[in-house]
Amino acid sequence: MPEIDRLATFDRRILDRYVRAGRPFLVPGYGRDWPARTKWTPEYLAAACGDALVPVSHYPDGVTLAAKVKMTVRGYLAAIAATPESWRHHYMESVELAELSEALYADVGVPADTDDLPGVSDTVFFGLNTGSCCHIHAHEEAVVFQVLGTKTFTIYPPEDVANLYFEPVTRDYRRSRVSFPDVDYARFPRARRLRPLDVVLAPGDALYLPVHWAHWTAADGFTFTLTRFFAARLRHYRFPTPGLRSVLGGLLAAARR
Repeated sequence: MPEIDRLATFDRRILDRYVRAGRPFLVPGYGRDWPARTKWTPEYLAAACGDALVPVSHYPDGVTLAAKVKMTVRGYLAAIAATPESWRHHYMESVELAELSEALYADVGVPADTDDLPGVSDTVFFGLNTGSCCHIHAHEEAVVFQVLGTKTFTIYPPEDVANLYFEPVTRDYRRSRVSFPDVDYARFPRARRLRPLDVVLAPGDALYLPVHWAHWTAADGFTFTLTRFFAARLRHYRFPTPGLRSVLGGLLAAARR
């Protein structure tokens, strides 16, 4: 069973050490004193940046992503709360924090000594009863800051990718075909060999997720997760798998573009 280190805090020096080792870590309460912890309710965000127009994922059947649609933050919040099931159809995911409002940075304490990491992107995942399929970050490292609500990350070491039945490199090579939590073991028998680790992020917690650690997420109620992504260096890829499939998949995706 994989384990995760629990730290009292972290800085760039500590982060660099864990990046080199390819090991995740958890910092309970890292952002407990951030103003965002108490200010960023859905009502506050609707007032603070409600007119911001951002891309929102649209799932017409509640399962399959059809497209990104432009919505205001206020319109998005109204849409997902309109009926008991309407949250299934829209999810604000992979939106830059600055697209909501640059002013929101005043409420968070993302470590300044990580600002010069390569390819930094501060990405928002904000919604109701949110979750994700099982996937890897094929080319990115991630530091996850849980701001609002509680979210569970179920994570797997890179060695488990062989048992997660990922899509071919010619398709969405970053995504597992296994549907969690209700696994079809008759179709995916190697999934019985998986070594999952559940990491529950409460408001204020921080999680470092190394490149090529597979994961899926689940949450109840409103959650706001801020993830600082940065580019993974090739020397930190996990070869031969999933590093090789990530390189090949990335090259094919670039060729198609």
